[in-house]
Amino acid sequence: MELLFLLSFTLHNIEEAIWLPRWSKHAGKYHPPVSNREFHFALIVVTALGYFITFMAITLGQFYGIVKYIYLGFIFMMCLNSVFPHFVATLVLRKYAPGTLTGLLLNLPIGLTVIMKSLEDGLQLKFIVLAGGLITFLTLISLPYLFRLGSTLSVSNRIGDS
Repeated sequence: MELLFLLSFTLHNIEEAIWLPRWSKHAGKYHPPVSNREFHFALIVVTALGYFITFMAITLGQFYGIVKYIYLGFIFMMCLNSVFPHFVATLVLRKYAPGTLTGLLLNLPIGLTVIMKSLEDGLQLKFIVLAGGLITFLTLISLPYLFRLGSTLSVSNRIGDS
């Protein structure tokens, strides 16, 4: 199931990579305008972290409970992400927000299935929610810095290409 969620996460990020930068220019308070390079850089970092967290959960999760909770917190964050900002932005703006379909049709049901299975296996919901809140918070505060770094690297690359 971990690999199925990873596939849905990847498809979701591909959908965002293709359409979100252009959409962000008209998103108002739901997303700051970002260039392709800024967004793609941040998305690559977040995707790589998602892959790393999943790898750690598959290889070490059975030995270290904290690893499993970090993984489930990541999934919890992606389930939240399906609803806010994607679904809410689509409703409020009356314009499709990139990532809504893959979020609602893939990430949310697959993610909730993984979480429910973990609860059946004896993991505690309060720790999953706590990990999800922490990972969501850390991700939200890191995104502006990742966008800025992506912009800086983009400028550096253009200067170096001259």
